[in-house]
Amino acid sequence: MQDLSQAVPPKTLSEWHNPSSRTDVIRDLIHGVDRYNPSNLSFMEDYLASQVQDGSYDLLANLAILKLYQFNPQLSNPDVIINILLKSLSASVNGSDFNLSMSLLREPAAILHDIESDDARFMILIPFLTHLHDLIRNCRFAAFWSEFNGGSEGATILRAAYLPQHPHLIPTLRVRFATSIASSFSRISLIRVQRWLDLSESDINDWCASVSWGIEGSDAVIPKNGDNDVKAGVVRENVELSQLTKLIAAAAY
Repeated sequence: MQDLSQAVPPKTLSEWHNPSSRTDVIRDLIHGVDRYNPSNLSFMEDYLASQVQDGSYDLLANLAILKLYQFNPQLSNPDVIINILLKSLSASVNGSDFNLSMSLLREPAAILHDIESDDARFMILIPFLTHLHDLIRNCRFAAFWSEFNGGSEGATILRAAYLPQHPHLIPTLRVRFATSIASSFSRISLIRVQRWLDLSESDINDWCASVSWGIEGSDAVIPKNGDNDVKAGVVRENVELSQLTKLIAAAAY
């Protein structure tokens, strides 16, 4: 499971590229020719189910599932596709995970046609999730929660049919949003944090403590993390006279 105890920007992509939750069997599958063998699809889908339950995340393994669906469209599973999109939606604020997943999908109607399904939920959820992703990408966090908790068909289906399967979805989204906030702010009002993270007034103090944010009066104080504590720097360059003469000669032409 990913560490959600601190909302700080990641410094490396090691966990993204090779997550600790990935087993040797899955590693061999996604890095070898067996990733194109449809008989391995059940193992990959079971691995996705474990990600949903324990909060871990493996983008490359999930993309391998979508690639198998691309080559074997009759095996496509709408529920698995939605689960993959939900995992990628909560992966980061400005990452490419969601777009990478969507790039391997055809139109929802074509997918349903190949499996002879008339699942109207799938047709509704794909554009709804795309809309949520656009809100996240533009850091419109308050608008995201308004849509997520709203009464639209997409929101209703998502909360009723998929949210119960994803116990870590909302906590992960909050930490992803908080990580983006921590990249830009060293101090921010608690009211704004409540609105951007969909937290109640009674929960805000405990939540800030859980990610090591301090509280001073009506503000949350975010520890320095390298992104929110910009320091002035002096850059000194030594230019040789021979380099200047070449520059002047070039300008003469």
